[in-house]
Amino acid sequence: MSYYNKDVYNELDWLNKISYFDDWYKIVEPILLNDEFQRRRLFIHHENSVWEHSIAVSFKSFLLARFYHLNERRAAIAGLLHDFYPYAWQSSPELEKIDKGYLTRYYSKSKKISDLHGFVHAKEAALNAKKFFPDLVDDAILSCIRTHMFPLNICPPRYLEGWIITFMDKKLSLNILKDVKKLPKYVGIHLHN
Repeated sequence: MSYYNKDVYNELDWLNKISYFDDWYKIVEPILLNDEFQRRRLFIHHENSVWEHSIAVSFKSFLLARFYHLNERRAAIAGLLHDFYPYAWQSSPELEKIDKGYLTRYYSKSKKISDLHGFVHAKEAALNAKKFFPDLVDDAILSCIRTHMFPLNICPPRYLEGWIITFMDKKLSLNILKDVKKLPKYVGIHLHN
């Protein structure tokens, strides 16, 4: 199964008709074309994929940063990498075909409440962003990524762009909150029926 697409620009035709798309795309293109980031198409998240969710958070955060005359680059990059955590944590038939042990890595970790996905993935995403994109991320971008799960992580965002990403992430994730039964899944608790 192939998940990689070199023609991301045309794939995003639903988005590339919107004003300022080209400005956003120039900032994030190296990330969008990166093989490890493209694997996020296979990571299930908020009932779609990390890929789709991250693009939406990034583009909308970029637009808000532009509107408020904030750092557009910081908002675009941090928004795109805010969920760039290294382990898939929900079942995905497509990912199972490529990597049979992908869930084992997540479930083999200790599962104290503080180790659940909702509490740790922001820090993991920041570490992963620094590992894969050292030339694109700086301390401010990493801070925005690390704090996007406020108030689950104790530290609030330090930068206005971080608040924008935190807000956009929550706004775009609200559909999962419509069903109270999905709340445990949102933080990484898998209830067995």
